[in-house]
Amino acid sequence: MQLNREDSDSGLQSEINITPLVDVVLVLLIIFMVVVPLLMQGYDVDIPRTSAQPVAAQAAESRLILSIAPTGCRILQPLAGEGLPADCQVILANQKIPVTELPARVAEILGGQPTEKRVLFLDADDRLNYEGVLRIVDLAKSNVQDLKIEFITH
Repeated sequence: MQLNREDSDSGLQSEINITPLVDVVLVLLIIFMVVVPLLMQGYDVDIPRTSAQPVAAQAAESRLILSIAPTGCRILQPLAGEGLPADCQVILANQKIPVTELPARVAEILGGQPTEKRVLFLDADDRLNYEGVLRIVDLAKSNVQDLKIEFITH
């Protein structure tokens, strides 16, 4: 089958006219070039500048830390009966004291503080028996109303 010359000349052209596409893209480009700088503007905010060192030093001084170590209080295993071992010692405010003195010392230090400042930070070794640590915390809380316990993690 042969094609006649007359059929090929009278056919439709299949080329794409990209002029309208280029016009639209250029208009969008100009719009974005004008709008984007306007969107990039923001508000100037004055941020106060402070030194964190004095605040951290004051916070460290005002914290009452109760440290329980396996060497001072041997409660690595579950406890038999009520109470704690007789030779159990803890560290309160960097002083080693017997656990029996703990309620009086915590009440002496935190009893006169306002309610929101009655915070005892607990630093307990993770190898200690959980029940034993709770017994020590209960002793510390026994003479102070509304005492909050915060945990120190390592």
